Parts: sequence; C-alpha cells; structure tokens
Amino acid sequence: MRIIIGGAGEVGRGVARALYNEGQDVVLIDPDPAAIKEAQTIDAFVLLGDVTRREVLKEAGIRDAQVFISATGSDERNMLACALARDLLEEELPLEKHPNRPSLLTIARIHDGRLIENEEERLARWSGVDVAICPHQESIDRLTAGLKSSSLNDVLPLGGAAWIVEVEVTNEATELASTTLGEAESRIDGLPKAFTVCRKGESAIVPSDDTVVEVGDRLVFATIGEHTFKRISKAAGHVEPPYPEAPRVAIFGATPLGKQLATEYLAEGCWVTVLDEHLEAANELVGSSIGAHKRLDVIHCNLGDLDLLREIELVEHDIAIAALSNDHENIAIAMRAADIGVERTGLVLDDSALARVVRRIGLTYAVSERRVTIDSILMQVHRRVPGHYQLMPSVPEIVAMSASIVKGHSRLGQTIEKIEKKGTFRIAFVERENDEGSRMMFRSKPDMTVKIGDRLILFVSSDDVPTVEKILER
Repeated sequence: MRIIIGGAGEVGRGVARALYNEGQDVVLIDPDPAAIKEAQTIDAFVLLGDVTRREVLKEAGIRDAQVFISATGSDERNMLACALARDLLEEELPLEKHPNRPSLLTIARIHDGRLIENEEERLARWSGVDVAICPHQESIDRLTAGLKSSSLNDVLPLGGAAWIVEVEVTNEATELASTTLGEAESRIDGLPKAFTVCRKGESAIVPSDDTVVEVGDRLVFATIGEHTFKRISKAAGHVEPPYPEAPRVAIFGATPLGKQLATEYLAEGCWVTVLDEHLEAANELVGSSIGAHKRLDVIHCNLGDLDLLREIELVEHDIAIAALSNDHENIAIAMRAADIGVERTGLVLDDSALARVVRRIGLTYAVSERRVTIDSILMQVHRRVPGHYQLMPSVPEIVAMSASIVKGHSRLGQTIEKIEKKGTFRIAFVERENDEGSRMMFRSKPDMTVKIGDRLILFVSSDDVPTVEKILER
C-alpha cells in the first residue's frame, strides 16, 4: 500500500517510521532540506518539495496512493493539501474511466480544534479531509489516567476500559523481583499479565510464565480498569499517596487545552483553579460556558510569583497541570509546583523527546501531543481492522491492536487458540457484553469461542501487522 505523508517533522517521521517497519510503501515530502536530511534515516522514499504543489504530488505517485496524510505545522496547508490530493487523483484517474480505482483516504493534522468544531459530518465535503486528527482529548485522557498513579512510566489507552501500563521494578518489589512471572501472578492478588519485559542493554521480549523478573526491569502490562494501576505500581515496589475522590486541581493556562482540562475535571466533581498571566485569556474563560461553575476559580496572576502561589494555597491542591503553549514554560511551572509540594503534577508537551526526559526525571508526568497524534493517525491508516492501534514508544517492536467481531466476520465462532495459530500474535483480552447488557473485559482463554460483538485486544510484532490485519479484517 502506497502512503504519502506531507511534512517530515516529528509527526510525519514517526508515522513514516512505523509504516515503513510494517513494510508499507511510504513517501515523505517536505520543503526543508534539514527535515529531509533527518528523515533519510528512515530509508523510505524522501522527496524535497511542497506538498501543496501538483507536480510534487505527481512525482510522489499520488495515482498509486491509498492514503494521503498531511502533517505540516499549518492547519490550513494540511487541509489544502488533502483537497489537492483528492482533486489530482480525480484528474489523473477519473472515476468514470477507472471505476475500480482504489479510494484515497485523506488525513489532516489539525492543531486548532476550533477550526473544525461541529464540522464532522461536513468536513470531507468542503475540505477534502476524510479524517481530522486533533489530539487534545486523547492527550487529556492519557494525562488524567497517568496522574492516578504517577509512578507508572507510561499509560496508554486501548479503548473501553483496557490500558497498557509500563512500570519499573524496584528493590522494594519483594513479591515480584527474583521470581518468575507465573509465580508472581499466582502470589499477588489481581496482578494482570505482563506481555513485555524490557531489560537494560537487551531487546524487549514477550515473556513466558518461566521468565524471572529482575530489579530494574520495565514490565508492560495489559490491564482492565484504572483501579488496577495502583495494584501494578505497588507490586513493582512503588509507594503512592491515595488518589482523592474529588481532588483539588490547579491548571496553569487558560488555553483551549486548559479549558478542556478544566471541563473534564469539573465533570468528575473536582474543585478547579485555573491560573493565567494573560488577562484576556482569563476573561475569555470566565465568559465561557463553564465560567460560572461554582467549583471553578479563575485567577489572573504572574505564574512565576512564588509568594502568590503560596498565597492561593497551591500546596493544598492534589494535582497541578501545566497547559501553556510553550514546552519549556510548561516544564518550569510543573517543576515549580512539585517543589512547592503538590504531590501529583503533570503537563502536556508537543515534543515527545522532552516528554520522555521529563518522565525519566520522575518529578512529573508528561504527555506528548505529537506522540498522541502519531498514534491517532496510525489508527486511521489501519481502519480496515476497526479498533485501536497503539505503539509503545519504549518497545517499538511491539504493537497493541484491537479488532471488532461483527456478523459475518471470518473468525466468528473460532476459538482463541485457533485464531492465534494463524499468526504470530497473542490475544490478551476479549471485551464482551454480559447478560445485563454491560460491556465487560475478560482474559482470553484458549478454548474461548469468539462471538458477534466481541472486541479482541492483542499484541503483535510490528513487522507482522499487515499479516495480522489480513487475518482479522472482516
């Protein structure tokens, strides 16, 4: 499958690298020679040019493409490029003359969600964009989940109540360290199954029940429900304060992201304080739909004024989140809140490398919007198997996926054991509707039979994704 990507920044390169590792035919376009030079490490077809020029798209092979992705730094250019790609394909291969031509899926990275607000049903008609990726909500979901157990290295969603959780084993993990995973699972009540072990200086492995866990190992668990995070953290030897039922939350930045965070926490019954040094932004939040909420305080102030932060009792807040538009300012304010004494601090960054460094320091929990964007784009590229597609940054050779079983599906009525024998993947969970009509997650068992409405959650080697898609597509 040919996939053309406009923009060789972090998002474009991340998507290209993942797809190239799957064996896809990838073309990467950018007008910046420096970006092109950096992209050449991917070993895909890299083209110096402007993605909004017809001749460039022709050279990239748009007539043979099934997916077009525009991930430049400009929302308007991304939308224009998608419209141009669609028009050029129609010009090159008119549908009336080529009725069997493959359809072109167009995906645009959108930074400002207000540009496409309430346009979901009409977007493709007027812009040429089939799917707009604006990752604010997904970033918030990861951040709020990660803050519930801040000793975890990473928390990644798999849809529904399913999560991927990464944690490092410490010296205090008396029931986990120096034992096999099989022994640990039987000894520690409710411990989920570990699907990956990362050991310093070695390649990540998919462990067996006989794999011995060592101090310093990073374990990747597939788990059901946020309530299990604390259990996993405790098993790995981490001690955390209890998460309050209705925490006090301080949000630095009355930005669109800050407003979205405030709305999320207010809906959960939390008390929220939003601080911003720009009077216009603070006033805009006060005049918004949540501005009059009785549990919301909006304060216009100098965010670097430590005396003021003490005066508003920042230390009495359970959570502090930096949601400013500058990565370095976000890091500084999150660290400041941690120094003052806030137990759980978090921030949303653009740069994924900075987010990794911040998490490694261990003083705050960071989520990268670019990383979330890469995952969201890849999920759309793999939409022929409806469900989630989740890369694990620390274990790039392993991909977590989900697949829905509908009426007439080729795997309907087969056992888990039979399905797994068709490829090199492992099914971790089956999401299924119970007798009361609620969706429940069940650990997969070899003799479990797949039913209509099931959602399979599985782990697969990245280079085996195309094969697994063929096995699981409808």
